[in-house]
Amino acid sequence: MNQDIYCNPLPLPDLGQGICCRLEQPDPAGFCGNRCDFREIADPEMLYYDGVWYMYPSVTQAYVSRDLVHWEYHPLQIDTDLGYAPSITRCGNRFLLTASVLYRDKTPKIYSAPAPLGPYTCLGEPKDCHGRPLSPEYLDPSLFTDEDGRLYLYWGYAPGHGICGVELSAANPLQAIGESQYLIDFKSGNEWEHYGEYYEHCQHGWNEGAAMFKHRGVYYLQYACCGTNLRHYAVACYRSSVSPLGPFIAPDGPMLCSPHGIVSGTGHGGMVAGPEGSVWQFYTCLIRRSHMFERRVGMDRVQFAEDGTPSVKVTSTPQSIISGDQGLVPVSCNKRIEQSSWQHSNYGAFAVDECTHTWWAPDPEELEPWLKVNLVEEFDLSSLRIIWCEINLNYQAGIRPEPVRFVVEFFDAKLVKLPFRLDRSSNMIDHNIEFLTFPPVRAQYAKLTILRGGSKIHHGITDFTLFAKPR
Repeated sequence: MNQDIYCNPLPLPDLGQGICCRLEQPDPAGFCGNRCDFREIADPEMLYYDGVWYMYPSVTQAYVSRDLVHWEYHPLQIDTDLGYAPSITRCGNRFLLTASVLYRDKTPKIYSAPAPLGPYTCLGEPKDCHGRPLSPEYLDPSLFTDEDGRLYLYWGYAPGHGICGVELSAANPLQAIGESQYLIDFKSGNEWEHYGEYYEHCQHGWNEGAAMFKHRGVYYLQYACCGTNLRHYAVACYRSSVSPLGPFIAPDGPMLCSPHGIVSGTGHGGMVAGPEGSVWQFYTCLIRRSHMFERRVGMDRVQFAEDGTPSVKVTSTPQSIISGDQGLVPVSCNKRIEQSSWQHSNYGAFAVDECTHTWWAPDPEELEPWLKVNLVEEFDLSSLRIIWCEINLNYQAGIRPEPVRFVVEFFDAKLVKLPFRLDRSSNMIDHNIEFLTFPPVRAQYAKLTILRGGSKIHHGITDFTLFAKPR
């Protein structure tokens, strides 16, 4: 049903365990409460090669898609955990891969493979043109190969030493050609770079997450600001018609910024070209239920103004890869609900409040907890999104992610059960986020029942959204 429809955040399977819950001594202030396990995915960098999209995000190694709608997890053939902010480029007849030194070995490394998924071998540490380690610290690196085959590297953060760039030898990617150049620094005059949800820290911010993209002869060097744990996390973009190292035209404002709703904190990602001239932006978005770095991934089409300025309209409703917005809106937000049970103060209303860090937690002893939402009047429903909450996730204790088995039933205005229902009682795919489309069904009530059976994990619901056209 509707094979070209997607909805953010993307329903990617088999998300990885958050890095910060694996550390021996994690920062306790990063957790929203007690230290606990959580899953995350962020900082996606993309490759479009031979009709296939490859996504390389933080924490989880790679995803592959042929249509931008259906994604499969693929582990890389590599002998290391890349950690945060991987970057990929095709350079000649090989693929080069690197990643940030954050939360891992502080020595930068570049890897090479004959295919996008590997097998990768370590080439070694990239050095500057004098044979010295690259400076500043190797954070959020991005590799870029120009159309003439020349290779470039970007890394760093601001304030401090700024975001840097240098040309690397395409034959020997460990060797820089020429001096490193400082390309982006924190500018206090740019309000969107100020740290804080209200841009209140006027002399402080974090510019990071560089990514280079070329479109119609123009080089686009994007960066993220002002903090990945904030709703105002955004992307801005420098432009050059001269070279990958500039000179650049500075941005007048963010390229994308979405501070409200289910899809917010839309920073650190990258652009990727697809067929028929299409360009897509992939980006990070917030969950932040258990930890400040609990994040997911979204994507939307890039539009270019006549002068080449890029912009992205961030979406959180069903979109067609081909025709764009489907005119559907959430019809369940803050509507009245009934619930079979709840735990502590995690009421069912928190599943429909359009907030990513609240959730409904049913009684853990209940085998088939349910949640019913009253839409006030009948709508022609055609899709839904569920963001699951893994309440007792504990890798060390053997309580690991599992596919959620569930059923959604529909009722008319008189509470008569309709014959159509979504039956996922045999679900075998671990989707932390579900997005389902179905033939239109006119209903006023929808009831979601979680089928726990012998599951060790207690699932709750962070978001349950039903979509329809306004009436």
